[in-house]
Order: sequence, then C-alpha cells, then structure tokens
Amino acid sequence: MATSLLDLIQHEAGVTFKRQTAKEYAGACPFCRAGEDRFRVWPNEGRYWCRVCGRKGDAIQFLREYKHLTFDQAKAAAAGVVAVEPAHVAAHRSHVREDDLHAPTAAWLEQGRAFAKGCKGKLYGDDGVKALTWLHSRGLKTFILYGNGIGLNPVDHYVDRESWGLAPEARDDGAPKGLWLPKGIVIPWFFEGELWGIRIRRPTGEPKYYWLPGGTMGLYGATLIKAGAPVVLVEGELDALTIRQAGVLAVATGSTQGGRHLRWLARLASASIVLVAFDADEAGETAARFWLDALPNARRWRPYWHDVNDMAKSGADVAAWLAAGIETVGV
Repeated sequence: MATSLLDLIQHEAGVTFKRQTAKEYAGACPFCRAGEDRFRVWPNEGRYWCRVCGRKGDAIQFLREYKHLTFDQAKAAAAGVVAVEPAHVAAHRSHVREDDLHAPTAAWLEQGRAFAKGCKGKLYGDDGVKALTWLHSRGLKTFILYGNGIGLNPVDHYVDRESWGLAPEARDDGAPKGLWLPKGIVIPWFFEGELWGIRIRRPTGEPKYYWLPGGTMGLYGATLIKAGAPVVLVEGELDALTIRQAGVLAVATGSTQGGRHLRWLARLASASIVLVAFDADEAGETAARFWLDALPNARRWRPYWHDVNDMAKSGADVAAWLAAGIETVGV
C-alpha cells in the first residue's frame, strides 16, 4: 500500500511527529537528533528539512542518507511513497495533463542525438561566429551555452522523415514530404540524462521557435529541481540559461501553456519556493496566475524588462534581482 513521506520517516526512524499547521509536521531530527521540533515534514509536497543540520530532500534522499542505500536502491524502496495530493492540484486537474510521459522513439533518439551533437560543434566553428556573437550579446557566456548543449544549424535543409521514426507525409504534388530542419540556434531538451526534444530558435521568420516533430515536450531543466531549494519558472530556454548563469536553478515551460503536467507540478511542489518569472506582458501575467493557483509555494516575480534575458542584455544585475526574490520569502 502506498504511504506518505511522513509515514516513511516515522516508521524508519521511530520518531513521532506532531502537526504544526494543516500542511506541516515537526519532530526530532532522525539525523542529528536535535530538538523536539526542528525537523519539518511537508507530506503534501513530499519533502523534509532540518532547521539545525540542514538535511533536506524527498523520500529517495531520505532513504539514501538514513539507510545508506544507492540511488537505484532508494528509488525502488520509495516506489510506494506518494505525496498526498493537495487540494490545489485536484482543483486544477481539468487544466493539468496526467498522461504518461516518455522519451521519443529509438529512431528519433538516434537521429536527434547525432543532429544535436553536430550542431553543438558548429556553434564553435567558422559557421557559428555570427550566432555565438549574438548569444554573447544577450549576456550568455560560452560556459553556460556549452554546458547545456546549445548548438547551431547553419542552413535550412530537409531530411527523410522515416529515418527519424516519423510517419511518411506527402506534399500537395504527391511527392514525399521531408522533415524540415530550419536554420537557427539549436536547443536540446533533456530529462534524467536522456534527450527528449529539440527546439530551434530561428533568426528570422515565423514561427520564431520551431519544435522538432517526434520529440516529447516536458519541462526544460526539470531534472535540476532539488527538493527544498528555490527554483525559477520561466517561459523561454534563454531566460532559464540566464538565471542558471547567475547561480540559481531555473526551468522553462517553452510557452505560456507549456509544462502543465502532473509530473512537473509534483517536482515543482518539492521546491522551497517557485519564483514565477514569466514575461512581463498580458500573456505572461495570465499564464503566471495558473502556476500561482496550482502551487502553494509559488510567487510571482516579474522581470524588470520584458523577460529575464532582456534584463541581462540591458546590463541589469540578474543575480541581485534573484536574491531579492528569494530573500523576500525567507528562504
């Protein structure tokens, strides 16, 4: 039978916790044994934190540290541990996807990995001088671009759809339709170390951002979310990279409607605070309201300019802006 994180810790550590609020329980720390109420557990969010020794995390982290298990062992042992679904998630269930998410097909992955790797190399060659200069002008440094696999597709071209595991399509004249690989900045999306999708930021034309068919759009950078740590939620990948460059975790939805899946809500709910830094426009405000309603730990943190990357381009102190947002919530 599935159990909550609270049940797991009480059973393994032999500690009894007392309810402090509707969502918070307190007791002695299983690790440092300090005090009688310094260790806090939030069952609905699936996380814990000791105010004395600083231990924090989720069920997997607890089992790894308390029982000295490997990650795989802890993951298997925690398979039956679930967070109690908060009322705010249930209330938004009609706007949240619950279908199973998985990596693309093997054929797509093989081609996608090769394409992303080749494009990464081209960004730092002769073909990439103009693109790299543009990225630097946006305040993004080489180390953050390289570390996140950012690349360049220097020319528009078409490839065989079926080689990517995609169903064949025909043009109006009956000839086979190819898979379009447009010119632009190539942004790979990873989850748990696997390539899930590729988005291309085109220099001109519409759409400005092109999602490569066959990929799975999840939450850009979701693997980086750490239980008990702050995270910033933005729309665009370049905004997320700008924030990571300033030393704070950041994830991107890819659009104002993206990321609305129960899997990502559960991950974000484990953070200490989610600063919702969607664009400072009407669409961004509307999208931000969804996250503020859906996550009890979310707070609107509006960019000074249109978006976070615009702030960096204009020379604003992004790190100070982030610190102010985190400090105001007492994290």
